[in-house]
Amino acid sequence: MRSVHRSLIGICLGVVLGLAPVVSTAADAPAKMSELERYIRIQIDIGAAMKDFFAKMGPDAGSPPPEEREAMVEQIDQTVADILKKYHLTTDEYNSRKKDVFKDEAVVSAFLDRHPDLKAQWEALPFRGSGGHGRRPPGS
Repeated sequence: MRSVHRSLIGICLGVVLGLAPVVSTAADAPAKMSELERYIRIQIDIGAAMKDFFAKMGPDAGSPPPEEREAMVEQIDQTVADILKKYHLTTDEYNSRKKDVFKDEAVVSAFLDRHPDLKAQWEALPFRGSGGHGRRPPGS
């Protein structure tokens, strides 16, 4: 009985002190999100990554030579693929669904109105929605 009592006290102290174990991990989080939330978060993450990527180039960088441009495209594609991996998606899966996910602007707006923190990040993106971030495959 004493060990049960001590366990309960330990759990209560952990909660009060902020030491309670985290029930879900970051890897579990995307699986628990709605598809819309997942795609909005993806757009936000990609937008932040691209902002950082291009900020490193400087304001007067201009267009790079073709060989550097190819390397940049590969680096951007890898960055996007890494972000999508966190959400358990491939680039092809993401690109095939994003237009449908963002098709109903009223649904997107209603979701963002319920999540002001995401809405602020979403509205700061230079472009978003079905076109969104990331490159489209040739011919699409």
